Amino acid sequence: MTDGEPPATPEGPSLRARAARGSAVTLVTQLSRSLVLLGGTIILARMVAPSDFGLVAMVVAVSGIAEILRDSGLSWAALRRTDLTQQQRSNLFWINTGIGLALGAIIFGLSWPLAAFYGIDELVPVVQWIAPIYVFNGLATQFRVAINLDLRFARLAVIDIAAPVIALALAIWLAVGGQGLAALVVQQLATAVVAVLLTVPLARWWPSLPRRAPGMKALIGFGFRFAGVQLLSYGTRNVDSIAIGRAYGPRDVGLYDQAYQLAVAPLVLLNSPMSRVAVPVLARVQDDKERYVAGLRDAQLIACYVTATVLLVAAGVGTPLITLLLGETWAAAGPIFSVLAIGSVFRSIQQVANWIFVVEDRTKSMLRLSLVGQPIIVVLILIGLIWGPVGVAAGGALGWCVFWLLSLWWVRRATGLSVRPLLLDAVRIIALVGAPAGVASFVVALFVPLAPLWVVLLGVAAAGLWCGIIILASPRVRSDAGTLARFVRLAVKGR
Repeated sequence: MTDGEPPATPEGPSLRARAARGSAVTLVTQLSRSLVLLGGTIILARMVAPSDFGLVAMVVAVSGIAEILRDSGLSWAALRRTDLTQQQRSNLFWINTGIGLALGAIIFGLSWPLAAFYGIDELVPVVQWIAPIYVFNGLATQFRVAINLDLRFARLAVIDIAAPVIALALAIWLAVGGQGLAALVVQQLATAVVAVLLTVPLARWWPSLPRRAPGMKALIGFGFRFAGVQLLSYGTRNVDSIAIGRAYGPRDVGLYDQAYQLAVAPLVLLNSPMSRVAVPVLARVQDDKERYVAGLRDAQLIACYVTATVLLVAAGVGTPLITLLLGETWAAAGPIFSVLAIGSVFRSIQQVANWIFVVEDRTKSMLRLSLVGQPIIVVLILIGLIWGPVGVAAGGALGWCVFWLLSLWWVRRATGLSVRPLLLDAVRIIALVGAPAGVASFVVALFVPLAPLWVVLLGVAAAGLWCGIIILASPRVRSDAGTLARFVRLAVKGR
């Protein structure tokens, strides 16, 4: 590629088919990655104390802000552009790398103030070992974007699976030797190191030296606005862990954090890869309103039928599921998980509004929405702190419900798109499928006095029975199921 030339369009089947294939690859990747992380959590939870998990969570909740600043929204600024030049991408690489180096040094220096804030001296070395992560991630950002823009999702799959597998192996080795806290820290650091070592050669791209290039102001402006939204969202997502850590200590943070990680696992599995595919694909068809709106509605079908239903069923069998996965030591995290899973339903379906803002370059509106909506979530979380971790989870769930509704109204106001079909589809699907399935699994968990494994299996079976009944009884649900089946066939066949 020469300076000033846009990247070549990948040859192959139709855009819709490539989107489906991309979704299939990324979904399989995220499934594999999630299974690795879940398996690692299950193994490490039996060797590492909840308080050690809590110490790492307390650090990441605060230092994770640096990850957003490190990216500064520039990866999304690049992903939504179909005409990104070599020089623009190179400049973005140098910006991301410089920010990563600066933030690594800053986080290292904040290790002592952060330990003083929590009143726990053991946090100093934890923060200092986590600091280099932001340097490695800064180096990898635009190499990863290069792979994503070329729609080379199989290469991303290699990175996303190999890095956590290698890191988990190192963590288990340390945990077996009794180094529980060190195992959790090394797991995070090793993931970043392995990822950058794989990303650079697989990208088959190399940055040019930095110099002036047209269009940089627009890219940076978009990125910084998007980063502002992410910072607000990150603060909202992590104020719970920070508040619990300050008020109740590392053990309660550990219980809450593991419940949270499991409650957002379906979002990581489905919504995150869908975002990576949806944004560049929707950007290519945004001028064709019929295809654009159809893509948005198809994406919401996946969020509502799959992600939301999985979350609600998991919430119904929350305590036996947590006990089964993590062991009796973590049973107190069960009710927290159930409430967090309900909140994740609204986070899942709200993601469609974010795609609209990004694709249509409405990051100013997105930022204004966050400035209004995110504080609502924070206030409700802090009110819930009175009732402990479960109260915090409940406040967050209510806040995300309000934020989802506010997001739809904001999309209509900012873009002129009709959001009524999105709202009605979400309410209909959750009311007919997800919520009753969750209630069925909850009834089993409440009244069946068996071992956790059998309770979970029977709860899932009861939920599956309801889903089968409603598919047979409702023509609209059958039609939606047909749409999802066609999407799966596209993903498998590529046409």
